[in-house]
Amino acid sequence: MTAQSYHMETPDQNPESASVAASIGNEMTKRAHISECGTVAASTTGYDSSDDGSAVEGDSVLADQTNYASEILKHAVERTSLYDVNPKIGEALESLRRLAQLQSRQSISHGPRFPQQQRLPPGGLSQLQMPPVDTVISLLKHAKASPPGVFTFMCHFVGIHSFDALCRIVYFPSHHFTDSTFVIVTAGLYYLFLEQHTSALDEASKDEFEPFINLCRINLETALANMSLFMSARLETIQALFLGSLYAIDVSRPSVAWHLNSTAAQMCQMAGFHRTEHQLRDPSGSSTKRALFWHIYTLDKSLGLRLGRASVIQDWDISILPIFSPKGLLGAERAGVERAWVKAAKLQGRVYQYLYSPAALQRPHDELIQIAQLLLGECRQLATEAAQTRATALASLEKLGVSPLVDIHLKSDELQLLSTMTLIYRVVPAPEGSPSRFCGECLSTARRAMEMHLAYVELIKHDAYAKATYFHWTLVLMPFSPFFVLFCHIIESLSADDLRLLHDFSNSIELGNNCSQAMQRLWRLCLLMSNIASLYVEAKLQQQDQDMVSIRAELDLYLTQLGFKQEEPSMATDSAQGSMPFPESSQVSQLQDWATVGRNMLGLLEHDIPQISGNEWPWKGQM
Repeated sequence: MTAQSYHMETPDQNPESASVAASIGNEMTKRAHISECGTVAASTTGYDSSDDGSAVEGDSVLADQTNYASEILKHAVERTSLYDVNPKIGEALESLRRLAQLQSRQSISHGPRFPQQQRLPPGGLSQLQMPPVDTVISLLKHAKASPPGVFTFMCHFVGIHSFDALCRIVYFPSHHFTDSTFVIVTAGLYYLFLEQHTSALDEASKDEFEPFINLCRINLETALANMSLFMSARLETIQALFLGSLYAIDVSRPSVAWHLNSTAAQMCQMAGFHRTEHQLRDPSGSSTKRALFWHIYTLDKSLGLRLGRASVIQDWDISILPIFSPKGLLGAERAGVERAWVKAAKLQGRVYQYLYSPAALQRPHDELIQIAQLLLGECRQLATEAAQTRATALASLEKLGVSPLVDIHLKSDELQLLSTMTLIYRVVPAPEGSPSRFCGECLSTARRAMEMHLAYVELIKHDAYAKATYFHWTLVLMPFSPFFVLFCHIIESLSADDLRLLHDFSNSIELGNNCSQAMQRLWRLCLLMSNIASLYVEAKLQQQDQDMVSIRAELDLYLTQLGFKQEEPSMATDSAQGSMPFPESSQVSQLQDWATVGRNMLGLLEHDIPQISGNEWPWKGQM
């Protein structure tokens, strides 16, 4: 599929419930017009203490409408005393109101930050405490004599051929070492200790490695936070930045990972790693530079889709091929997996560019559907090829007895492809007359992804670091569209089976509660949404109860403003006052709102969300 296939010029650029609906409908029209004419976007330059500056990617109109709707509904709930009907209802509506406010929150940024970073001591990085040298030497010898694991693969992917020598430079410096050298060594030690902790069979051994893991985290976060923006485009610097971005994903900081990986990508292009003429001019180490570039490219595309940002590396600017050396570690099997990663990344980049970017969402919906069908063909072919490649690699890894962390990285690729496919299917409309906005293939793919996730969790639920690796690299890194698809479908169809699947997913996330703050927030957010879905279904099924009719009207309005429910031509009530017409949203507009809301919800994971209390509800999926 060529870029020309997608090319198109973008253009220049109850009575109480009824009264609430009328008030919001009229005011939304006014506020949308004012926002379009005069809203000045808040600055999002830089990064705050947890991430980038904003939980919302610039959708000021949606934020304005959502805030006003939440205030109107708050007063309506108080007037109709719905809290007295059921205490769960008050909590649900209050949490929805706060969620709407959080989506529009802006924050000031101060550069990339990690939770454990510290001030540099006098004398710089060389004065930071390091793990005992005897322990490091012993583990390095053990790693060389053991089956390859995450540490070994990490060194290979980044192109580090002599980690021992770099350790000697940091531990026994004869002269000043660079910040990049320190980052590479500290990141390598972090993965080395992490792997030993995961493979340890007894708690005493695990406890022995725990303080060294934490020490490496503190050192690495401190070093990354103090790296200069004006570094030379040397191989070592690019390796350090890429390792930093991998670590940022491990600790659930995708926006910081984007910052570091984008800088690495820019340096790759400055140094010419992406051009054939550079390799011809400087053949020494060209294989290492080429492989490093493609791994940075892969992360650039996946993070771009997750965060809703354009790629730093453009396909039309690359003249080298994704060729990986078949020599060394696992040879042809590893090279096949790396090529599959690049193909998946190319697809993710095209999904954002041609379906979800601002320019794409200005195209006619019919054209988006045609593009989606082409991308679905690519995705299916890629899934077939990747399954064969994955099976071959896993068979070889099983013979070698490698670390379970390597298995997790390979197997989770299948889930990421299903999530990407769900995003593509979201563009394809449901058949006329369908009660859902989603086509059948979109729903079935979303269900497969959720079921696959539950199966993976069973495999890794007993190991803390295996869980952290899986949750951060699979759920926090990728746009987990299956969850949002099924949530919206439940609101539309009241599907009991999908509601159970949603609750099972939310309960499985609880296993990752101690992995990171982001996982705690993800669990609270998913539990809140699944409990709201339960409440909505309950209200919908009790149509004869006037209190529940009023509750459903409140929930309808919130869910519509948050983008989880389609706007209807009229907001009908059971009262004699009739209905209040709402302006119809185009399918492209609904698609844009849905994509924005999904990104914003995941964006909240890098912010403090104490206002959302879903984990305190006593019902946890009970109807």
